[in-house]
Amino acid sequence: MTSKGTDSSATPARKSTPASRTAASAAKRTRPQRARSGRRPGDSGTREQILESALHLFADRGYARTTIRAIAEDAQVDPALVHHFFDNKEGVFNAAINSPFSVSSTFDTMAEAESGTSEAAWIARTYLAFWENERTRYAMTAIYRAGLADSATSDVLRVRVEESAKAWANRSGYQDHPGSEVRLALAASHLVGLAIMRYIIGLHPLAEMSYDEFISWVVPSLELRLSAELQPLELDARPQD
Repeated sequence: MTSKGTDSSATPARKSTPASRTAASAAKRTRPQRARSGRRPGDSGTREQILESALHLFADRGYARTTIRAIAEDAQVDPALVHHFFDNKEGVFNAAINSPFSVSSTFDTMAEAESGTSEAAWIARTYLAFWENERTRYAMTAIYRAGLADSATSDVLRVRVEESAKAWANRSGYQDHPGSEVRLALAASHLVGLAIMRYIIGLHPLAEMSYDEFISWVVPSLELRLSAELQPLELDARPQD
């Protein structure tokens, strides 16, 4: 299950809150400092430098507000070199978000949950580990911000979430459980929403919790969504007067 703040170009301007300003400041503080050595003509590390700059800009600004020129300026290369490597902004975006990680492939290759570890704890810790890791957090943020704010990239987020949920279900055998498709969608939505609130919006008190405390609250609610005890509410079908 994977990445969504929203982009101001696609939604009405919103007043910043203390929590959102705290989250933004924290993100800037944790962004790795890169050495600058003047504009490079195209050395072997230039492509990777462009991708790193693009990833951070997509995460910080969103898709619509990130331009080829801005990426080139951050990477200290000529914009023509960005076009040379990636053709256009969509090409840079796809390369940037795919370069550092794949949540679904992690579920495909990892071992099953250890004895005594619930399915909910396993999936929560695996998914949220991508948000806790400084390098992969920017890729997650870039995907989620872009997917939430821009219809052109929303499919990227949807596909990532669906593929990750399906990979986990296949690996764990959960797809054989009754109602697994609906329960997986509920669980995925739950985790995605919590990740957005904690890591992008900076909602209090989730953003201030330690990782272990956050997990201790997440797992029980996730277990409910994956459990057969959760049944749809039977609504009264009688016509209203």
